[in-house]
This record gives sequence, C-alpha cells and structure tokens, in this order.
Amino acid sequence: MIKENRLKPSQEMRWQKYQSEEAKNISFPKMSVYDLVKEENKNRKDNIALGFYGNEICYGELFDKVEETIEGLKGKIQAGEVVTISALTTPELIYLFYALGEIRAISNMVDPRTSLKGLADYINEAESTKLVTLNLFNDNIKDIFNASTISEIINISLRDSAKQLPFKLNLASLVTDAITKLKYNDGKHIKFEDYIQNDQQVKDESPLPEYQENIPLTIVHTGGTTGIPKGVLLSHDTFNVMAWQYKYSGLDLQPHHRFMNMMPPFIAYGLDMLHMPLVMGQRVDIVSTFNPKKFDELILKYKPNHFAGVPSHLGGLKNSKKLQNQDLSHIITPAVGGDGIMPELHEEGSKFLLERNAQQGISPGYALTEANSVFSVCINEHVKYGSAGFPLPGGTVGIFDENQNELDYNQHGEICVCTPSTMLGYYKQAEATNAILKTHKDGKVWIHTGDLGYIDEDGFLWVSDRIKNVIIRHDGFKVYPSMIENVILSHHAVAQCRVVGIRDLDYPQGQKPKAHIKLKDEYVNDEKKILDEIALICEETLSEYVVPHDFKIRNDYPLTPIGKIDTIALQKEEELTKEQGKVLVKK
Repeated sequence: MIKENRLKPSQEMRWQKYQSEEAKNISFPKMSVYDLVKEENKNRKDNIALGFYGNEICYGELFDKVEETIEGLKGKIQAGEVVTISALTTPELIYLFYALGEIRAISNMVDPRTSLKGLADYINEAESTKLVTLNLFNDNIKDIFNASTISEIINISLRDSAKQLPFKLNLASLVTDAITKLKYNDGKHIKFEDYIQNDQQVKDESPLPEYQENIPLTIVHTGGTTGIPKGVLLSHDTFNVMAWQYKYSGLDLQPHHRFMNMMPPFIAYGLDMLHMPLVMGQRVDIVSTFNPKKFDELILKYKPNHFAGVPSHLGGLKNSKKLQNQDLSHIITPAVGGDGIMPELHEEGSKFLLERNAQQGISPGYALTEANSVFSVCINEHVKYGSAGFPLPGGTVGIFDENQNELDYNQHGEICVCTPSTMLGYYKQAEATNAILKTHKDGKVWIHTGDLGYIDEDGFLWVSDRIKNVIIRHDGFKVYPSMIENVILSHHAVAQCRVVGIRDLDYPQGQKPKAHIKLKDEYVNDEKKILDEIALICEETLSEYVVPHDFKIRNDYPLTPIGKIDTIALQKEEELTKEQGKVLVKK
C-alpha cells in the first residue's frame, strides 16, 4: 500500500482560504517608514493624524514637524548612530522616531520604569551619547551621566503638544517644567524644541540617504525565548511589512477611522500600532498614561473604531457598569495581543461587545517581538474562541519537533514562524540570533519561538504553553523569573530561589511573580530581617513591574522525578491555598 504524501500545514496553508487574491499575492513597499506614511497620505494633508490631550494634528502638520526635526538633527546625529529614547508616547516622540529613520540613525527604545543600572546597561551596549526622555523622569536618572556614555539629555514636556491635560497631570507637568529650568539648566539638559532648532546660518541641502533593504530603524528590548534581556533590531522593512499585512488582512481599516493607541512605544506592539494606522491614514488618539481600570472611560471618550490591548483590558469590559447600556457600534476591531487569551474570557468579552452592537468580537492574535509583534490574528467572522487566528498575509507557520521535522495538523510541538517582518537579529548578539533564526530544509529562515502549540485542520494556530516559564502580567508585560532569581540569589543568606507566576486576582487575567526562597541553615532564624533586605534589593535593582510582591521562605521544594524543582507543583500549591481560603470564608 502506497502511503499518501500529504502536505504539511506550512506547505498547504489552509488559512489562505480566508484571504483575498491580493493578500495571497502580496508584495511589500520598498521605502523608508516615513516615506510610506507620506506617500499614502499625500492627498490627506487636512485629515487629522494625531489626537493628543485636546490637540489635533493634521497630516500636513505631522509632515512639517517631522521634516523640521530632520533638519534640526542634521549635523548633530550621524547615520548609524544609536539614540536612546526612554519616554511615553507623545507627538514629539513620533516626530523623532520618523526623523531618526530618515537620517538613518537608530532609536533605542527603553521602558522608563527600567532601573538606573538597567538603563545604563542598554545605553552602554549601544554606545549612545544622547538620551531622549520626559523631564518628569529627570530626577530618577540624575546619575546617568556618571553611569553611562550619555553626554546630552533631550527633554520632552507633556505640555509641549498637549492643550488639555488632566488637572493633576497638568499640575505635575507645570511644576516639573519649572524645576527643570532651575535645577537642570546645566547645558546637558536641552529642551526638545531647542534641540531641533537649525542653528546653521545656511540650510543643509544635502540629500537624505537613499532607501536600501534591511536598514536598521529601531531597537526594542525583550527577554526573547531565554529570559535574558536582548535588544531586537528591527528595520524600516519590518514595520512597512506589518502595515501592509494589515492593509490586505481583510480587516476594515478606512482612512477616516479612529485608532486608540494605549500601548507604550518601547515595545514593538506599541510602535506598530502607531505606524500601521498612520499608513492607513487614520486618526491616532494617543493615550500616554494608560490606566486599565479606566479603559471603559477611554472608550466612551474617544469612541474608537479600532484599538489594541492585552487580554485583561478587554476581558474586564464585561464588568463595566459604564458600558452596560452603551451603544458600541463604533467598535470595528477590538484587538488583543501580548498574551494568549483564555477561551472563556474571549467568548464572554466578545458576547459583551456584540450584544452592544460592536461590529466584531474580540480579535486575538499571536505576537512576538522577533517578528515585529503581531504575526497571526482572528479576522472578522473567522474566529475560534481561544485560538490565535491565522498568519497575516505573507507569513506562514509550522509546528516542528526537536529535529526540525514539521508535524501534522493537531500535533503538538514548537511553534515556528516564517515572515517578511522577521527581525534583523538580536543587537550585538550573533550567537543568540543564530539560536532562534534557523534555516530549515526548505531553505527558509524560521523563527523558533520557544512556544508550544498546534495547527488545527482549518489552519488556525493554538498556543498551548510557554516552553520557558515566562510570567505574563495583566497588562501583557512579560516577567522573566531568572531576572528576579539572580537578584535574590545575590543575597548572602539565600541558598535557593525559584520564582513562579501566580494568578493576579485584581484582574480578570494575568499573573504576578512570587518568589519561593530557601535560606542557608545559619540564617533560618532571621527570616523577617532577610525578607526585608531582599525586598529592598529587588526594589533597587529591578524594574518596577518586575518586582515580586509575594515572598515565601520554605524548607524544601517539591521535586520532579529527575530531581529538579517542580515549578508546576509550586503553582498548584498556590491555587490550592486560595481554594482552601475560599472554603474557610464560606464557612
């Protein structure tokens, strides 16, 4: 009997039945990110591009501001130079992002919550001499000149572009602006608007560099699949590919639509959700300081057609009293990424939206920084609760075993993706790059994601587990246990430490880190003192969102049959304790 030679999922690409002929034969623009935004909106200069605290900035003004910034940067920043940006989303950050790209400099995006040491490490790795940040953060980084290669800080104020800041934020910004003038009038701190002033008497008429493929644009930081922080180097092409994939995805993305951006600019997801809607010619309403507990108020305020968040944002909508009797027919694409969504949360959230006339339920996807964020997504009526959808146009996915053999439908293995939005590589880390970008037997370069999953018979991707025990918070940020463990193990009294994710009961979905610590025998009677010291070390060393708020001293650990600490058992312990607590309360 002759065995049937069936095509594997990545070869058959069953998901293409959901795509248009244009999507199946997609080709991508060959130009810089700014040129694509400008080309796509050359006839929309009077349309609103950005909304920022009462200020409406049209596309014509956006172009003028970017080009003013380009002229101001000439002679001050060189092609190939890395400029570190640690800020929230503001119009100035957007001007700078595109302007740096036009002069072929590279932006190095860093979370403002990063510790001083962490920020210095990112700066020194990139050899940055210029740091762009909000003046609100000046006091937190006052020692950065001594700790890093930085020689200039370019300050942005929230009041530079805002017209109607909330009272408390406006007051804080007013006070900070005044303090900056007095305390940081040292020649090293320069206002953004002053920095981009062209102080040359003769305008620099030299042409900008021509487009070439794979020109580096930005560095965003991730723990990747190992939990060790790495800079992911992304190009102009990766961002344009992502925008074009959305354009031909089948989603209803019209130029007159409103897109609410509440994701931060120091992650690929946040930058993509700025660039993509601007390429589409949409109005992007910038939410610089996002409070998940006020998400419903933002929906009522901005009435967005599209927005992108993380599962806990949308999952919590069903509990909103303010939205219970609202008409949400303006909502077209309520997208989620950053983490897989639980099937019940996906279904409940979708029903809540659809019952209030939203045009679509929750649209989840699968994202990874190494693919410049979103790779797959549920589109329109093509949805299965709990799945991560199917690849955007031009991308393909396969499930592979440890020998790079592709598995069949519904077989579990490592998720590998092949997409034109693939990163250039990890910044200055060739070995780590080669460990995740691998050329398979088909000659294609595949990203080995480190995640487990399967592809069903309809071509939908399902993410079943993380190979590494990454903790994903309620807001989608990833916490890598090894980062916390290394800090705690630096304390002289600690013998062992294991950090696990436990349910964060303050939110409908997400985890928070809990540290299980075993002390050396001679310190077992000093638990309280040592825990206080460990908590302080964590607060001083780790980024704010990484710091564990729950510590447990234990005498031993549950072990696997081969003698390793059983992480799953530690997590089950926590769930059992919570269940017992509920029973006691009921009694």
